[in-house]
Amino acid sequence: MKRLFSLGAVVVLALASIVLAQTSGQATLRTPAGDKPFTYVQQSGQTYVSASEVTAALGGTIAPDSNGYRITINNVVAAFGPDTRYGVVRDDLIEMPVPPIAIEGTPYVPWQFFQGLLVKTSSMDVAWDANAHVLLVRPLAQNVISVQPSVANVEGISKVVLTLSAAAEYTILKEQLAYVVRFKSPIQPPFAEQTVEDPSISKLSFAGNDLRIQLTAPDVVADAYKLENPPRIVLDFRKAAAPIPGQLPAMPGLKQQELPGIRTIVIDPGHGGKDVGASGADGLLEKDVTLAIARKLAASLAAKTGARIVLTRDEDAVVSLDQRTALANQYKADLFLSVHLNSSVGKVAKGSETYFLSVEASDELAKKAAETENASAAAAPVADPSASDLKLILWDLAQQTYLDESSRFAQAIQEEMNAATGVANRGVKQAPFKVLVGATMPAALVEVGFISNPDEEKKLTSDQYQTLLVDALTRAVQRYKTDYETRIGIVQPAPAAPAAPAPATATAPATRTVP
Repeated sequence: MKRLFSLGAVVVLALASIVLAQTSGQATLRTPAGDKPFTYVQQSGQTYVSASEVTAALGGTIAPDSNGYRITINNVVAAFGPDTRYGVVRDDLIEMPVPPIAIEGTPYVPWQFFQGLLVKTSSMDVAWDANAHVLLVRPLAQNVISVQPSVANVEGISKVVLTLSAAAEYTILKEQLAYVVRFKSPIQPPFAEQTVEDPSISKLSFAGNDLRIQLTAPDVVADAYKLENPPRIVLDFRKAAAPIPGQLPAMPGLKQQELPGIRTIVIDPGHGGKDVGASGADGLLEKDVTLAIARKLAASLAAKTGARIVLTRDEDAVVSLDQRTALANQYKADLFLSVHLNSSVGKVAKGSETYFLSVEASDELAKKAAETENASAAAAPVADPSASDLKLILWDLAQQTYLDESSRFAQAIQEEMNAATGVANRGVKQAPFKVLVGATMPAALVEVGFISNPDEEKKLTSDQYQTLLVDALTRAVQRYKTDYETRIGIVQPAPAAPAAPAPATATAPATRTVP
């Protein structure tokens, strides 16, 4: 993987000046070397600090380039971009509660940006004293875990993300009006108590090694999962009385140990609703074929793998690209497969192609395929396309854990599709498909055929041909599942086949026993 800044200018920051209800003033940066002043701004309950002034006070430099701002402190380079809560340092992520802002052309970042930067690159921690208006930089106590919470409401789900300075053991306890995250190691919280404006959560408070998440009502329930790179704990809250379609039921007490292996598979039928996808000369629509194949595949996998199968859509409806992987994450899926149809200017292209995520497309055709899918109506509008590029880069970094598994999964799919259709291998490729961005599990996208090819368009209308494709995809999933579960030790390897008998020769004809 290329380092982020070896690509040159990759982080975009064209922050427009904004005028919102806010208060500002002078604060103090307190370090072991002394005190220095800087400007802070409070807006919508968040504290932002002048990126330029704090960077200078820490002995670093900040510089805009053609695509954004870069901060260098002690030869460590970090960056942040617009419309995203994620910054980067080296090949790691810095998660902030809200995106940076700009005031009269000057960038301001949540103070947690500097906390993430120093915790990840030095033995220093950062804390904000709201009463004294002091940003305190101090040595991080040994074995103390820094915890930075953020709260956001996404598609009706109240998400609490706890970003940790290091992996930590914890338990989650359910009370009548609260969930408590209890850490087994000492923690360094960013505040004692913070009120939250959210439908499900009213307040966050730290005491000792506990984080108490106060609920707005007793019928609020939660589901939780862990992420890596950086270590994070994610809790998704919702009202039990009105579950969101496709949402998992709450896990009582969130203490149940998950079994290893491939237990939940999310199938994503591409496009839907007004987002019809590609279309054939005879009027066949991609959205209809992908839904038909996905429904058949879900039934096949449920019967043959024993896994729980979830569809991102089971009707002709628009589902945003972000929602598709968000649903997979909420279900804590072990595999994610997005089903699409290909299209080409020429009518002779045929066969399947399988992709897994990468910022850099493996070839020009892969790049164009991703651009076509990313421009679909299911893609959320982006004010600044370059901000979306930054999000893709950050998720590409975060998904390195799943890169090898996604490659194995994609390879199994492509080989089984080639064998089933008899079409020349078009190969496994990498491309920046937005529908794969954010998936926290092995993920692949398969283009099962070319709807632009009249012969393939006709085949794709056939129930028999769709079943042939579904059988190939089922074998691929079964093959990957068996391979993965064998490698992690929960499935015993198949015994070696006995050696075949030596072939008969003219002087020693083979004999057989007659019963």
